[in-house]
Amino acid sequence: MALNSKMNDERFWKIVSTLDSLNQDVSLEELLHHLGKDFKGSDVLDATSFLKRFGFPLVAEKREGKVWLTFKGRKPRFTFDFSLGEWLAMQAHFPLLEQDQETQLRSILTTKLKILESKYPEADLFKVIEEEEDLLRARSIISADQEGHLKEINRASLGNELVMATTTDGNKVEIFLHKVVYLDGVLSIIGEDTNDRCLICLNFDQIETLGSMADHHYQANFAGSEIDDFITAIRSISGNEERLVLRISSPEKVNLKPPFHFLGNPYVTTNTEGEFIWAASVEVSDELYKWLKDIKDEIEILDPKEVREDFQQYLQESDSPRPLKKAS
Repeated sequence: MALNSKMNDERFWKIVSTLDSLNQDVSLEELLHHLGKDFKGSDVLDATSFLKRFGFPLVAEKREGKVWLTFKGRKPRFTFDFSLGEWLAMQAHFPLLEQDQETQLRSILTTKLKILESKYPEADLFKVIEEEEDLLRARSIISADQEGHLKEINRASLGNELVMATTTDGNKVEIFLHKVVYLDGVLSIIGEDTNDRCLICLNFDQIETLGSMADHHYQANFAGSEIDDFITAIRSISGNEERLVLRISSPEKVNLKPPFHFLGNPYVTTNTEGEFIWAASVEVSDELYKWLKDIKDEIEILDPKEVREDFQQYLQESDSPRPLKKAS
């Protein structure tokens, strides 16, 4: 097979992707059974020879009358180095890649980019965009006073200023801002109480007056990951917090950033079958089940069992409203 023909050969790239996902020795017979009847041993050996030219430590050797593909070292790894602007520009192209998932090449690239993206949740372009869209939606239902508070908070945050909030029960709280989120159906401020340097969550409904303080020397005490952990903890108090684990057979077809839903501590890995194993802390709600219903043909809920069973009930009764049962 000529090199140029390899570039557009779907079968070749499927073999390459499969070999690259291996983490242990495998017999050629077993690998061919996994690939399917359309593949031959010579196809696999040709791809193995091709990968060896790049330092891939896989060799074909005979054991007890069978051909085995055996690792003789560590697989090469490659890293990217991006500035923030370059990384955001890269993420902005992800939807373009997902528009055409017909080729194995695009599938390999998209799968890898999804894993890479999950490693840097602090610089998730689409999460920030979705948070802004949530705020825009919130503005359509909040009062004029709350709209004024939101504008003041945005202005203070841009200037790295503190805000002084007077609550409806007469308390005054000086806050170093971190986030404004739509949490448990309520627009809320997440920030640090500068008095005790602890994280707090203040609902907009609790705010009577709000002002800013430009002249201060307060330094942030919490990192972005700690803020997300705090949000997750607040949500868990409501009794709907769960660690959802999915097996995803076609990750290129699945949107792992469902709208209106805060996903805590997402984690992605792959198994030897090339499937995604995805986990995240989620809020059990109708919004979660609506998202799972949209992707049900591409996923299997591995854990927790209660969510899996409740989701099946949701599918059966999706045409009629029902109360959510806590998945414990």
